[in-house]
Amino acid sequence: MATRRAIRGVLGNFLGTYTSRYSDYNGYWLFGFLIDDLGDLRIDLLQTSAVESTNPLGVAIRSAVVKFADQLQKARLVGSQITEAWLIIQKLPGVVKGSINGVSCVGDNVNFSVEAVMDGGRKYERKQVVFVASHNATVELRSMRATEPRRNT
Repeated sequence: MATRRAIRGVLGNFLGTYTSRYSDYNGYWLFGFLIDDLGDLRIDLLQTSAVESTNPLGVAIRSAVVKFADQLQKARLVGSQITEAWLIIQKLPGVVKGSINGVSCVGDNVNFSVEAVMDGGRKYERKQVVFVASHNATVELRSMRATEPRRNT
């Protein structure tokens, strides 16, 4: 029972953290850099080999793996309790209107789905749909973290 509650919390907290403003690329929200070429992206959250690429896709993959591991640690779950964990990012069909810092713009709804299979075979899943517009430096605010020394996230 406690493990089931813990993994549900891990998945929900991971999605909240991963899709937040703290997922950035050079101080700007990461997903604005990915949206134009995004189809379906599937990330193995238990991968042990570090992605070294510094392009937006590499940052998205590395950040997902690190943030998922961080949430597991906070919930005191160990990787051996989970046999599979995946993040699936899908751009949903159709262009939609949204707002970035109060400025109207067009973009896409993106489905972020995280799933984990526990060592007993039980599967858990959480989903979140987020509006994403292409990166536009004239509308977006750059994070002050961009001027701080970079950590491995």
